[in-house]
Amino acid sequence: MLKQPDKISIFNYCFALAVSEVFFLSSFYLSILDVSLFALALPFSALFLLVSLYLFLRTNKAALHSQEDRRREIYAFYHQSFGIFTIIFFVLLFVALAYIPLLQNGGHVYILYCLPMALFCLIPSITSYKGMKLYKLESDKNLTKI
Repeated sequence: MLKQPDKISIFNYCFALAVSEVFFLSSFYLSILDVSLFALALPFSALFLLVSLYLFLRTNKAALHSQEDRRREIYAFYHQSFGIFTIIFFVLLFVALAYIPLLQNGGHVYILYCLPMALFCLIPSITSYKGMKLYKLESDKNLTKI
């Protein structure tokens, strides 16, 4: 079993996420070139996206069991993760919607890939939003009282 990460940072899962996006963009490039191999890059993209989701959840578990003096670091982790996964969610959703008219040209492959992966990206987005609420910084709490 893998040990829990000692540093709470987005870099715990960003490498797998970047590899996933490279496979995703290469599938677009192959699709534009009208090469039928574009569908082979999508499972690797999904695999690395799921690995990054697992690494995010592992870091989230470490953040929940950490000390109170790391509050700023934990809040930054959740804030950055929320932005990253929300952007990926909307990109995947819009790609799926854009390929609806192109169903006969391989668009069904992108729809079948993008919709489930967009839903998987909602998991860390919601978790990050809850974490941002939980680890709200003290300066934010003081501003709401005024």
